Amino acid sequence: MKVFNILSLVATVVLTVKVSAADECFSTKLNYPCCKETKEVVYVDKDGEWGVENNNWCGMTQTNDNATVIIPENILEQQPQNNTTVDTTAADTTTNTTVITATSTITSDYMSKLKVVNTCPSEAIAKQSGVEYPTPKKVYYPSKTTNSDRPLNIILPTNYDESKKYPVLYLLHGIMGNEDSMLDATMGSITIPTNLANEGKAKEMIIVLPNEYAPEGGKEVTPAFNQEFFDGYDNFINDLVGSIMPYMEANYSILTGRENTAICGFSMGGRNSLYIGYKRPDLFGYVGAFSPAPGVTPGTDFSGYHKGLFTEDSFRSEIPPFVTLVSCGTHDSVVGQFPKSYHEILSRNNQEHIWFEIPGADHDGVAVSAGYYNFISAVFGALN
Repeated sequence: MKVFNILSLVATVVLTVKVSAADECFSTKLNYPCCKETKEVVYVDKDGEWGVENNNWCGMTQTNDNATVIIPENILEQQPQNNTTVDTTAADTTTNTTVITATSTITSDYMSKLKVVNTCPSEAIAKQSGVEYPTPKKVYYPSKTTNSDRPLNIILPTNYDESKKYPVLYLLHGIMGNEDSMLDATMGSITIPTNLANEGKAKEMIIVLPNEYAPEGGKEVTPAFNQEFFDGYDNFINDLVGSIMPYMEANYSILTGRENTAICGFSMGGRNSLYIGYKRPDLFGYVGAFSPAPGVTPGTDFSGYHKGLFTEDSFRSEIPPFVTLVSCGTHDSVVGQFPKSYHEILSRNNQEHIWFEIPGADHDGVAVSAGYYNFISAVFGALN
């Protein structure tokens, strides 16, 4: 396994920034639109102040006096660079799995602290005697995207206390699944985070399992492996950001901000997690993709041509996640080499990430549980 590094952008400072009238609509020269409505500055670089509208970056078109912005420290001086990594592998005789330790020349690199195991330990996915496990609760939220009430499964910590606030993980299913699909015991959606938190190896969190098929206006089409059907999944970003996240903030005691928000998923859910995480890095600080499906970037598989949610060159972020993890089984008979291609594209784009393969795993719970176990071990500052 290799970990690819850019200079750490974790440290932040609060700065007050002003943009002169001469900088108005600077973003059009960079092939981004000007902001038409938002006044919220979410990022600042040498070009000017950036906002987000319609799930896309936009440039501020007027002076934003006294705008308070949280931006990475010394962002103007930081440039992507490749760094040598050193891998050490040691046998773990207690779990009969391989522990892969990634070390980095960037000592502040958070991801390098994760000791990846290539198969989920059996004791992590099994229910343990004396441990209380939560029961998912199905609720319905009003969707502005589909103009209907839609279901969510919500997994609260067993000792959920409204006087406390919790980080949130959004867990996405595969194509033709629904909000119940990831509750299959082989996935470890409930047992893995509960067992790790009980051992002090993960943070307590709220886990949200939505139905990822969210066609605009609720206009569903016959399920098929074609772009018309895929469009309903591509549109999920609007339902998540515009309806689900506000619902969670209004109804549960949650921590907000990208440092407290994670997204991960299996197959189509992994594909969409990469898309949403890199499209809205201002909202999501942790991104996990387990056996991600085709379509993040252009490509062709058994179902035909995928237009790509990003071009290969644009599959990157100037505000990278604290953790990006991509994994896949060595014998995956469904998505083939697409997960590895995403790893290679992120590498070429100097995007820090973790990539590993699960020996002998197909497109199955063995592959999912391994990726999920490592991801849960790393989110929300658990490695600090």
